[in-house]
Amino acid sequence: MASSQGLSKKIAEFSVGLTLHQIPARVVANAKLAILDCLGVSVLATQHELAKKIFRLAEQDLWHGPCQVWGSNISASARDAAFANGTLAHALDYDDGGHVTTFILAAATAVAEREQASGAQLLTAFIAGREVRMSMDAPFSNRFEGSGPGARGWHANGILGPVAAACAASKLMKMNLIPTLNAIGLAAGSCGALGRDGGTMAKPLRAGQAAASGVTAALLAGDGATGDTGALEGAHGLFSALSPLDETLLENLGQALGREFDWEKKAVKVKKYPAAAATHAPVEAMLRLLARRPLALSEVQCIECNLKPYPLLRVSPQSGDEGRFSMAYCLAVALACGRLTADDFSQERARDEKITALLGKVRHHDDAKSLTVTLTNGEKLSEPILPVSDLHGWDEVVEKFIHCTRDKLNEPQRSRVIEMIAQLEKLSSVCSLTEALRPS
Repeated sequence: MASSQGLSKKIAEFSVGLTLHQIPARVVANAKLAILDCLGVSVLATQHELAKKIFRLAEQDLWHGPCQVWGSNISASARDAAFANGTLAHALDYDDGGHVTTFILAAATAVAEREQASGAQLLTAFIAGREVRMSMDAPFSNRFEGSGPGARGWHANGILGPVAAACAASKLMKMNLIPTLNAIGLAAGSCGALGRDGGTMAKPLRAGQAAASGVTAALLAGDGATGDTGALEGAHGLFSALSPLDETLLENLGQALGREFDWEKKAVKVKKYPAAAATHAPVEAMLRLLARRPLALSEVQCIECNLKPYPLLRVSPQSGDEGRFSMAYCLAVALACGRLTADDFSQERARDEKITALLGKVRHHDDAKSLTVTLTNGEKLSEPILPVSDLHGWDEVVEKFIHCTRDKLNEPQRSRVIEMIAQLEKLSSVCSLTEALRPS
């Protein structure tokens, strides 16, 4: 593992040294889009069954502290708020592509409240944490091709998330190099997550746990706790445990930190549909097909599509949550309802006889470029599967935020949150933002 020597220090130096004026304008704009989107889907998720369980836990464990659980009237310690918000952010699988915003924003916001930090400090720490996370992504980038730790069952965000969250939290605590290195070492020891739990409550919990682990590591390191300062790259360290990994790949980890920014090269993938991203393009193909040729359900004999058994593990979903990771379910809902919304992943919808009947008509085919619906009269209708049309630009993300929060926040609250995110670098206190996320 000598080729990745110094990775922990490289990450710590970047995190400690990053300032807002060093960050390109495009990266700042993308960060604001991701933050607004994440807050919106988190507030929407407070209606989910998992949220109810978290809120009961908060009541039973007497959570108390200066940090807000978004979309609720619960306040908690930084660790508990980070856990709750990270989980809520990912509960509907409606957050932006890669799910990296969830745990970094949850950790950074909670510590920002604890430290009474400004919007500029939150924005800088959030971007620092995200860049750290993406700088270590390469070992997981080929999981769909069957190689790397992701293909063996490890999930990237559970492995790398605590480290990234610790960097964001440490920056907000204004920690210097050595404590930040210790926080990285402490966080690395709490890493772990399995890729097979999509469609269960364990998957969003992973984001919450990454946020809470990162905050815990930073708080302990800030109080003088020590960790292994080579925990990422050393023998028997994190990347060694993920082996075998290509040495050239390891050598390049973290090399571009501070010189290149991930969000300068790409857009935020803001989701249109609250389901695993792999379902989106085929769902859009189904909706285009219906727009061209409306169908009665009684006409449909068979639906053929590449069901992407990895990562869509739920071939025969028994619940709405499992439906988020089932191509068959998402296609059945799109065909039956002409849409795919958060309401379509309820237990009631999952038990709907129209949906269950259609599930039995979905078949796998190897052609990943087309969707085919065969009718009872023998006619075949095909639609090409095109690149997914994510939401783009501030106005579209604002519209999604308003839709997600309309049952929890009143119009003045929504307007305040939108304006504060738009001018985040000018916000004097993050607490004014989180206060606006309390239900009206």
